Amino acid sequence: MKRIKIITAALSLLMAASLLAGCNDQAGESAQVSRIDGGQTKISVENGGGNTSATGAYKFSYKGYEIGLGETLGKASEALGEPVEVRDGASCAFEGFDVEYYYAGFVILAKKDGADTEDSVAIIDTIIIEDPLIDCGGIHVGQTLEDAKKVYGDPFEEDDFGVTYRSGNTELQFSSDEFHTITQIMYKTVFE
Repeated sequence: MKRIKIITAALSLLMAASLLAGCNDQAGESAQVSRIDGGQTKISVENGGGNTSATGAYKFSYKGYEIGLGETLGKASEALGEPVEVRDGASCAFEGFDVEYYYAGFVILAKKDGADTEDSVAIIDTIIIEDPLIDCGGIHVGQTLEDAKKVYGDPFEEDDFGVTYRSGNTELQFSSDEFHTITQIMYKTVFE
């Protein structure tokens, strides 16, 4: 019961933070691919709508389809199927809407231009996984932070709540409980 309350509180704080994220009105960028440290691929995707595109190596793979931050929901919608629930509200960070797509075991947080009504044009900026059956690059909820470090190496940041890895302006966060057991995995765009 306590764990559920903590997870619910963390999700609520995350959603509130995503709604309050700062504005960045850059023009859309063309797609570019190049190499960054450690031989990882840096991907910059045109995002349209004046939102910031995300560049980095961290992508969520579901049913064989890679979903990148800063990309539109587009074809990923076909692989994901219909969400269990969709919540949206006016964004205080830009003109448009913040949209939450709830699927079995994970949530996608996205932004949608006010003029666009189609979910397929929503720009993905956070993916939250809480289902232990969903593999995230060799790690899943229920494993330990040490397991994540064995797969991903030294973290960018570590505290009492977990570890964070950063690539470009994308982050991969492993949240943990007091026993260093992973309770949540989050892919997110970093706005600086």
